[in-house]
Amino acid sequence: MLDKAYAWSKALSIECILMSELGGCPACGADQVVEISSRPPMPIEDIHLTSEQEDEVLSDLFDSDNRDRQCLVCGSKWNAEERLLQQQEDQSQLNALSFGERKEKFYADYESGRIDHARQNVPVEAIGVYKRKGVKAAYRFLKLLDIKVDRFKKRTLFVVLGVALVLLLVLAYAFM
Repeated sequence: MLDKAYAWSKALSIECILMSELGGCPACGADQVVEISSRPPMPIEDIHLTSEQEDEVLSDLFDSDNRDRQCLVCGSKWNAEERLLQQQEDQSQLNALSFGERKEKFYADYESGRIDHARQNVPVEAIGVYKRKGVKAAYRFLKLLDIKVDRFKKRTLFVVLGVALVLLLVLAYAFM
């Protein structure tokens, strides 16, 4: 019986350690998150489980992520599995966006102060900068890239217009 109680307490302590890796609150981004159980806590001394029940409890602790969570900072509640499915859907929609669309979404999120959303929307071209220096550096990099691309477009336009003007003058001179 002592072994079962020890295994149960070990599983609970491991679950508490994993709580720090649950991800932040979707409302405020805080990392002080706890799981909400529909079952009341049970003292270790009162646990009398068969080996099948132990396996079920342990698999429930470690395999299932369909538990409700609550933020200790703002108090908001959410379901972990639903949030994960929503994040996967959001990611698939983001992957379907072009570079320009994703960049504009990143700009909008960053400039409105929604840094967590901006982190999820970093365009692939700026991932390296984001990983080395952070979101602010990725934002600066993309803005600088926009400036450089705009300058290139303007210069190219002037070169093309200049070449067209020279060709027009050569044609006009040739037909005179």
